[in-house]
Amino acid sequence: MNISKTKLEDLFVDELTRLQPTPGFMRLVKDRVLRAWREMQGDAKQRIAEIERRQKAIREKLDRLDQAFLFERSIDIETYDRHRDTLREELTLAQMDRHSAELEEMDVEGILAFAERVLPRASNLWVQSSLAQKQQLQQVFFPDGIRFDRKKLVGTGTTLPVFNYLNPISEQKKELVDQARASRNHVATWLDRVAALRSVAR
Repeated sequence: MNISKTKLEDLFVDELTRLQPTPGFMRLVKDRVLRAWREMQGDAKQRIAEIERRQKAIREKLDRLDQAFLFERSIDIETYDRHRDTLREELTLAQMDRHSAELEEMDVEGILAFAERVLPRASNLWVQSSLAQKQQLQQVFFPDGIRFDRKKLVGTGTTLPVFNYLNPISEQKKELVDQARASRNHVATWLDRVAALRSVAR
């Protein structure tokens, strides 16, 4: 079925109008996302502190190993090399863990203020946007793409995943932890997408 570009644009605007959050809902999103980000920062600091303690312990073991081999002569070269290589590998893995635990520096409050101002009028923004802005706006609302089903446009996969952070979650402890972690990952990804939109909207 052939459909004109103008018709597709109109359908896309209709879909954005349907999905765009109300100003009141965006205020709620802003509050919850900011709270989630602060929790993520706290978790990251705790995780980094644990990793740094592990790194310190490994370095102390390396120092004791050097002491035993170089000064006390209590171990042979084969034993020294084997333990040294193991500890160096552990130290490298700890450094990788530390890097993965660090949060990207971003202006979260600025990003959320932009989202609060722009997303409730996403359909109007689309009409006035450049190609680059439209591409980033589509990433915010339809991160997994969109398709035409003969009558209307529909998003594929998850649409606006960050809004799921507002949904009630299970009372089961394990599911609670898993869902909280997944929600925070969605928050970070969504913030990145809104930041990308803000960068081309300036």
